Amino acid sequence: MPEESPESWEQIVARFARFSGVVGEVHDPLTWGLDLEEETVTGVADGQDPTEERFLRAYRTFSGESVEVETLRIPAEAEQVEDIVRAACSGALAAPLHADVDSETPEPTDFAEAYQDYRTAMRAIVAEVDEVPCETSAFRVDGMERESLRVTVRGITAVYAPTSDRALVVTGPGDLVDRVDIVTRPIRNLLHGDDGPRF
Repeated sequence: MPEESPESWEQIVARFARFSGVVGEVHDPLTWGLDLEEETVTGVADGQDPTEERFLRAYRTFSGESVEVETLRIPAEAEQVEDIVRAACSGALAAPLHADVDSETPEPTDFAEAYQDYRTAMRAIVAEVDEVPCETSAFRVDGMERESLRVTVRGITAVYAPTSDRALVVTGPGDLVDRVDIVTRPIRNLLHGDDGPRF
């Protein structure tokens, strides 16, 4: 099966344009030892599930831990929120597994075995996350406390917090998620600076 071609900057900028308005970010990330690694739009804009298309800012600590701030273009329906939180937590816990299944595996049989091991491990993670109750708590966005839903498994926390007309999903080590200053601002090209594309 041929690999999909990566999106061009023009395509990415066009997707960013649909996110006119504010998106979430970590204010002054260096204060928390965070480095911005990625900013992009993820998911598919097919209209069937508007929560799938999200603006992502991914950060990494100096020790290699990941913190992600996703902005949903529209808030999720109430019945979707728990699934979104659990999926975010499962994805964060599974991230180290992704490096184990790659194209550098020399033999197809080895790759198939590695992929099967990955699927087994992924199912175990999802089951583990599903067993942990979600909690409702306050989460600060733009200096204001918002009622949020969260789940924490193995020290990784995922939080869903609604904003005025959108919603954020913040995922990472629980102690960092609770301490970082999350704000919403108009989309700016933080990662690429003045020489990067405009959106």
